[in-house]
Amino acid sequence: MTAAPPLFDRDDWWDPACRAFASLRSVSVFRLDLLRRWLPGPWRGRTVVDLGCGGGLLAVPLAEHGARVVGVDLARRALAAARRRQRTGFLLLQADLAAVPMAPGCADVVLLADVLEHVPDPGAALAEGARLTRPGGHVFVNTIDRTLRSRLFAIGLGEGLGLIPRGTHRWRDFVRPAELDEMARAVGLVRTARTGEAPRLWRTLRARRVELRESRSLAVGYAALFQNPR
Repeated sequence: MTAAPPLFDRDDWWDPACRAFASLRSVSVFRLDLLRRWLPGPWRGRTVVDLGCGGGLLAVPLAEHGARVVGVDLARRALAAARRRQRTGFLLLQADLAAVPMAPGCADVVLLADVLEHVPDPGAALAEGARLTRPGGHVFVNTIDRTLRSRLFAIGLGEGLGLIPRGTHRWRDFVRPAELDEMARAVGLVRTARTGEAPRLWRTLRARRVELRESRSLAVGYAALFQNPR
């Protein structure tokens, strides 16, 4: 097991005064709306595995809506922050994303949100997501395209203006949409939905946190939904 990046191994994910996670709290609201539209119906009774859950910005609201949620991360202090926020319907595992100690096909939905651009082997993380998903289940991914535009917005502006902590991203680790599709095909997943995630520039600058909107362009960030057809 490798160590969690110090940048994320903190216990103040939910603290409104914490600027380090203000942008992540904001974009998580956007992603929860995507999840609810792409996977409609009640969450009660669904099993969700959140790989790289951090402080539980997606996992906690889904548990509050009745899902059985397993949050997986290496960051011990981040997991503690999630536990303090939500104590029911919620199991936390400190584990490597590429080797989760759970049975195959146990999840209705697996989340890989803001994860693939931070792990040494994104294909292995996606393969683990596919392994954990039951036949007919889904894997939900958010990541960042490796383009000049994403370098400008995510690193140049986002980190340069302090909207995201410096050192959060490395441009060479961003994942092109075609690369993600290829990884998905290799592990038997079929893409069923995709949308671009673009910054609402003026809202972002005013609020001093990243605010997102859907976009036809995938050239900054993007979200994709995959299904396990087996």
